[in-house]
Amino acid sequence: MTAASPSRPAFFRRLRRLLAHPGFRAEPVAVLARAALWAGCVAMKQSPRFSLTAGGERLRVPPDLRYTSVTAFVLRDWSEPELRELQQFVRPGAVFIDAGANIGLYTLKAARLAGPEGTVVAVEPGRTAADRLAANVALNRFAKVHLVRKALSDRNGTAVLHHVVAGGDLQAFSLLGDSATREGEEVATVTLDSLVEELKLPRIDCIKMDVEGAEPMVVEGARRSLERWHPTILFEVNSAILHRRGERTDACWDRLEELGYRFWRLQDGRLVPIDRVPDDFCNVVAMHEAAGTDAERAAAETAV
Repeated sequence: MTAASPSRPAFFRRLRRLLAHPGFRAEPVAVLARAALWAGCVAMKQSPRFSLTAGGERLRVPPDLRYTSVTAFVLRDWSEPELRELQQFVRPGAVFIDAGANIGLYTLKAARLAGPEGTVVAVEPGRTAADRLAANVALNRFAKVHLVRKALSDRNGTAVLHHVVAGGDLQAFSLLGDSATREGEEVATVTLDSLVEELKLPRIDCIKMDVEGAEPMVVEGARRSLERWHPTILFEVNSAILHRRGERTDACWDRLEELGYRFWRLQDGRLVPIDRVPDDFCNVVAMHEAAGTDAERAAAETAV
């Protein structure tokens, strides 16, 4: 990434948002202590190793004030509800696909949850992010994590991976360009169906998609796998890139619905069924209707 780090006033604006976060409400003293410690790390240009969860997954983030660095260090796996509750979707022995793995938050936690009998495929096409992802995986010596330096798409080939500025922070990487695109890099693209064959995966249990508006392309390239195994899918809705491009923000939802998926949202750790795309930017959990009984059981269990 070449953009300058956000200014200190921007950092404190973000800090105020963090103070309203569920992670802060749950662990206020720990979050404030980490925020102070990270400010010191940035000032000293130190990048310490730290644990993402109590399970002990270790990682490093760049000593800067960008969104990913700050939220990972300060909030740990509280940074997203689906990351916090990943154990609901990834069990021992699971096969997990992390599409848009970035520096590896979902990859690291999923690898620990899946255990030595499970498999994690971390797909990250961005050169800088993939380098940091590889370093974080190496810190943990996970045996069955496959790093794929390609972009999941609806075809095999090459494409431009656009670097998009979001909130003054060069943090989004997408196959879709828009008015906020700063620069880009050429990357290889691959369909998930092709990747399954290449890696000889026995099945897929869960897919997390964070590909900045390109989710419908990933689904199109994964149709055979989705129809065969009906994995649980965690995906973003209301991408800012799609809004700026003036394109539909419900295309991924519609494609999955056509394939027999139903939709849920995590609220306070509980799975709550939803029947339309939420209005806000968030993640949605999609589970196939064939697994409806399991989904309802899981929702009931988390409600207890």
